[in-house]
Amino acid sequence: MNENFTFQKYSQEELNEYYFGLKRIKNSKVKYHFRFVQYGQIVDLESNNGIEFSGKLINEITESKPIKTDYGNDSEPTNYVFQLVELEKEKSTKIGQLILKEELYQIPTDTLINNWNFNWLHCGSIEFNYKTENNLNTAIYTCPWNQNDTINEVKPIKTILSQMNEVLLLKEKYSEFTSRLEKGKFYSKDGYMQMYIMTEKECQGWRKGKPIRDYKKSIKDTIDNYLEQKLNELIPNSTELNCYDNYNLTFSKKGKLKSMKVDMGFWERLSDKDYKKCKRILKKAFREIKLDFIDPKYEFTRELSFGQKGIYIYDNMVY
Repeated sequence: MNENFTFQKYSQEELNEYYFGLKRIKNSKVKYHFRFVQYGQIVDLESNNGIEFSGKLINEITESKPIKTDYGNDSEPTNYVFQLVELEKEKSTKIGQLILKEELYQIPTDTLINNWNFNWLHCGSIEFNYKTENNLNTAIYTCPWNQNDTINEVKPIKTILSQMNEVLLLKEKYSEFTSRLEKGKFYSKDGYMQMYIMTEKECQGWRKGKPIRDYKKSIKDTIDNYLEQKLNELIPNSTELNCYDNYNLTFSKKGKLKSMKVDMGFWERLSDKDYKKCKRILKKAFREIKLDFIDPKYEFTRELSFGQKGIYIYDNMVY
């Protein structure tokens, strides 16, 4: 990745041209050029006559590495990993003709559609770029999958999404792509959710650890419910405290609290008075909590957070 070529400085089309070699639609020499962009995939369709289309699919993902900052742990993107797949002419033609038939290029971008719902969180968006003869159009749709079908523009958008997935096998092709990624590295296709691909050695360790995970899972709810109940009894005024950090807790195989950490930098921990106060309160409470009625057998971790109605315990372990 070139630090001078990022989404903060350039448009998506400019980035696609720089990293993946996809020419910008406005510079296209063909009569009809359609481009569909979603997280991790780009579908590119071209035609000189509007009857027969050729197409290609780009599968892409961002490789990143974990880093430490003054504020704690983070990740830094390092590479784009991508694959170019030539699409079958028959399938490309079917999708290209459907776009023309439904006149999708006439549907405005979501901000111009009445009653479009923008309140979905982490739902994603898609983008269409069209060239029809000498006309250019770009449309972005936020979370089109969850829009109300009574909106006139929604049905044709959902139809083309369904047909592209069915005809071009987008999900299957993306799974094939990710199955070939280098192991032992972190990846993200949306910049938000991280995926780690284990090495063969790590996979073997994962399989060997199944009996341990199964035992931990069998006592998970008992531990979580007990910790939440006792903490809220011992700290009844938790909602009045200025405690906003998430605390990562590690317990010994005998159920005793071993460590309590927050994902923040060293100097921030030293100067944050609220963090120090909340940590003291939690440590005092944990001295009163005993898990001697259950045998954890193994060390385990939990995450603690202060909410609007009390203290909550989360188990982030993947079983």
